[in-house]
Amino acid sequence: MFFTEKFQVSSDILMSYGAVDISLICDVPLFVDPMLIFNSKNERYTELHKSIIRYFHFLYTKATQGLTTKEINAWFNFSEVPNNWLGYSLYGNKGLALGKKYANFLYNNIEFAVNTHSISKSTHIEKVMLLFEGSGKDKISDLTVNLIKGFLCEYTETFALKNIKKEFLEKFPVDKVYFNYDTESFVSKEFVLPYIYNEDNKKEYVILTPYDILREDEPAINRKDFLNSYDRIRTVIENDTLRAYVNNYIGLAVRRYEENQRKNKRAVNEKSIKKVEKRAFEEVVKEYPELYDYYIKLRETDTDEIRLQCQDELETQLKKLFVASKNMITLFESKNYQRNEMLTAREEAKQRIKFFKHIIEDCDGYKNLYVKGVQIAQENDLQRLFRFVWYGTTYKVDAESNNGRGQTDFIISKGQANQNIVEFKLASNSKLAHVFTQVKIYEAANCADGSLIVIFYFSEEEQVYSEQIIKDA
Repeated sequence: MFFTEKFQVSSDILMSYGAVDISLICDVPLFVDPMLIFNSKNERYTELHKSIIRYFHFLYTKATQGLTTKEINAWFNFSEVPNNWLGYSLYGNKGLALGKKYANFLYNNIEFAVNTHSISKSTHIEKVMLLFEGSGKDKISDLTVNLIKGFLCEYTETFALKNIKKEFLEKFPVDKVYFNYDTESFVSKEFVLPYIYNEDNKKEYVILTPYDILREDEPAINRKDFLNSYDRIRTVIENDTLRAYVNNYIGLAVRRYEENQRKNKRAVNEKSIKKVEKRAFEEVVKEYPELYDYYIKLRETDTDEIRLQCQDELETQLKKLFVASKNMITLFESKNYQRNEMLTAREEAKQRIKFFKHIIEDCDGYKNLYVKGVQIAQENDLQRLFRFVWYGTTYKVDAESNNGRGQTDFIISKGQANQNIVEFKLASNSKLAHVFTQVKIYEAANCADGSLIVIFYFSEEEQVYSEQIIKDA
């Protein structure tokens, strides 16, 4: 299930090489942060960062000339690199490609991305995500992986030739590993890499990623942090006129709020003032985009803080995914789960859930739901562990299936006429009460025999609440 197990390599050897032991069952929710490449003292990373920025400047030069749809697609559009097994997928490693929509977004904002206004030390490709609403960690990670794919293949090949048996290796042609600026096109190259057989029973190469460029959360440069840093940004503005204008704009918004509160005989709230200030800053940055660059300059100086934060995220995530899941699998095997392939998909799903419950509640499995005394609070962490409970099954276990009426957590099946939905919810989920209506929609959309709902609670209060929700339903 893991790289080290599949390719018979010691975990210590892989760790000393500096690579993450990826799952070969589902994606690991870790992402490449370009700031970790920029901030590194590793000379190879310095060269990588330069090559990334060089390509962005190439895109900018081309964009100023005006491009056809075909040219935008060739230079701005990147397919997913599933071979590193990083991302959100709970089933396999196939996620969503960046796609044409993102390519057009990049094309339309490439000038913004490369223009530093002579404020920050360097260009940063993730700057473009400051204009992107919502989370962008998967997108900026996928983009970065595409631009360093040659390095990742070399990194994996070096490890594989030294540590992996020849029977697990094969020479693969890998597309778009380098960019040739003379021909203005991407170049393919062959690498000797470890491989697995994918769902189509075809050989698919696997690539490793160094842990020191990975994190679990948003990249160091992100929109949410930018807006939350408005106070810090104001203090580092070197242009006196700009700083005075920004402070005045924000101060005026606060005074209007205070006057409105007094007029309506309401108290002035400090929390509300912060919200007003943030909204005003969000407005003024549209007029003065150099504020983005002052933010990036700040982040360039936050090197130690960023690295420590990323290390902590990585350590926590790896404990969640690898230590917990390996312990679960060991418990699963030692408790001798009795398989009965004659059961319906619904009954087999029910048996696996009961066994999962037994492991967690009666076999100390619950200890694997905590990291440093803090509970695992995300439903998809529990869903990933449940994937491992299906070890050795002949039933089809589809995660995150969507038939047009919403995304189910799991569909367990043995043929079209024999399938059942399994839905996971934390008791702390604010939408817990809606799960019963939700699964009925999923059942109809998937022609399922029924559904099973799994609720996890971490306190007596949550247990009582869950039981009341069930009674109400």
